[in-house]
Amino acid sequence: TLFSCHTDTVHRYDGYQNVKYDADLMLVYKDDGDPLGADNTAGVWLLLQMIDAGLPGTYGFHRGDECGGVGSDYVANDANEFLKTFHRAIAFDRKFDCSVITFQGGDRCCSDKFGEALADAINGQLGKTYLKLDTGGVFTDTANYTDIIPECTNISVGYADEHTKNETLDV
Repeated sequence: TLFSCHTDTVHRYDGYQNVKYDADLMLVYKDDGDPLGADNTAGVWLLLQMIDAGLPGTYGFHRGDECGGVGSDYVANDANEFLKTFHRAIAFDRKFDCSVITFQGGDRCCSDKFGEALADAINGQLGKTYLKLDTGGVFTDTANYTDIIPECTNISVGYADEHTKNETLDV
């Protein structure tokens, strides 16, 4: 399994970001008019937690997703044989907390059978049904791998209103 996220975010200014946390709502946000950057800092954090927990797999941290997936496009073109060794690629870069993406940009990226098995496995670990199949994916880096890796998907990581001043992260 190839697990992935992207390291770039959408910001107007470089440097540290001052964020706020509402403990009652378990919500991270900003109030300075600039995007939070949860897309995709949330995915980076999740992959780091998976690595720390010793979850087996290969971990990819792409650059340039917000600029058209330039990092994953480079990997798809220059490391094609390496990518062929994977049976599945799972990105952690979807808004909200409910989706296992089966289509990206109108094209199928993973089978319903795979998507349902993945959702069932994660929901079982959480003890609650959060994830379900979603055909409304637009783009994340695994879209560049759909002609190489049989099952490619994208899973929700809890952000909303990405790239806007209202961007939030549901902890």
